[in-house]
Amino acid sequence: MAEEEEPEIAVVGAKGQIVIPQRLRKDLKITPKTKLVIYRKNDKLVVTKLKVPSLEEDLKELFKEIDQGYKDKKEKKPGEKEILEEIQAYRKEKRANQGA
Repeated sequence: MAEEEEPEIAVVGAKGQIVIPQRLRKDLKITPKTKLVIYRKNDKLVVTKLKVPSLEEDLKELFKEIDQGYKDKKEKKPGEKEILEEIQAYRKEKRANQGA
């Protein structure tokens, strides 16, 4: 955990905007367009950088779960032909439901 630092002063402008002091922006790598999350905890405002996991990491985790599911069930993974057939069946069912 970071050491206790001297507090910085930020002034709220007429539009409710605050400027994060330069030293903190530099230390925390906060640049223009950085997304911040602000929430209230009792009488305090807590500000933190929004961390959006990369899609690549999410997909790796998803594929790992799928692979593990096949290992656990001892089933053969579907091939390209089976996947395409499943997609076509889904689309056909979706069209049929839209027409009903």
